[in-house]
Amino acid sequence: MRLGFTRFIKILFSSFFIQTSWSFFSMQGMGFLFTLVSGAEKNQRDKIRKTHKGFFNTHPYMSSYIIGATIRAYDEGKSSPDEIKRFITITQTSFASAGDILFWQTLRPALLLVATILSIKLGIIGPIIFIVVYNIFHLYHRIKGIKDGYNIGWDVIYLLKSKRFTTVQHIFEILGAFFSGLLFSLAALKINYLLLIPLTLLFTVLLIKRFWSVLIIITVILLLIIMVMV
Repeated sequence: MRLGFTRFIKILFSSFFIQTSWSFFSMQGMGFLFTLVSGAEKNQRDKIRKTHKGFFNTHPYMSSYIIGATIRAYDEGKSSPDEIKRFITITQTSFASAGDILFWQTLRPALLLVATILSIKLGIIGPIIFIVVYNIFHLYHRIKGIKDGYNIGWDVIYLLKSKRFTTVQHIFEILGAFFSGLLFSLAALKINYLLLIPLTLLFTVLLIKRFWSVLIIITVILLLIIMVMV
């Protein structure tokens, strides 16, 4: 089975708006339904509207994998709507967890540290590099997710064990730790070395515990300190 270029573009474009109708009742449900309808065959659209009006919530970038597999299930016509709903219920949780760990917890903080260090010497180039590199990974999963979801079908969930998730996460965890230390080294050139002792201990604990939101705040504060003292 083939998805076709026109349908693929419709699904990809619609998937960018999966959060535009976000609500506490259905979370991303309306956006998910809209994306399914936009990529489904005309004779399947009424069935999809009746079946998928409810709750849906996963990592927005990872939704492409579920969308592709769901559309394939409707194209094949071998599974009942209830079976498809059960598949969606299972996979949305798994992909939500994988996406949160890969992007929110690992990739984004690590790239933010890189951009912060580059901004010290290169100015606006740092944020530009962050936006470009981050969106390469973002768009890769958007595009590849639709294709793999459709080609593999319900077995798409096993991709969570593949290198595109595990290896990338491991690499950026190492980069995050490395650039965290590098940022402190640069800060030491501008501020009192004694100040680094408690900060380093705090930063190490946060890194081990993976409190990335706090790490981001500390990174921004350090950047401001360096900029003021330059």
